[in-house]
Amino acid sequence: MLALQTNPVLSCAMRRPPPPATRLTASSRPGGFTLGRDHFARISAVEGIALTPEMRATLDGFDRDGLSAEERRRAITSRFAPSR
Repeated sequence: MLALQTNPVLSCAMRRPPPPATRLTASSRPGGFTLGRDHFARISAVEGIALTPEMRATLDGFDRDGLSAEERRRAITSRFAPSR
């Protein structure tokens, strides 16, 4: 009788080790992102919120005047905040 000779096959899966767990510290967290006026308007439209023509004119005026974010906040607060 003729015996079939079999070669054992070595099978192993080479896997990369998992990356080490990283923890985000307060200083390494992403700073977020800013939505532009158009994207914010699209998201707000889903909720049924839209700028009035007066609001749009106010924002356009801020752009023309080149106001910083802080100056914009101050102008909006002084205009719409209840007086004390």
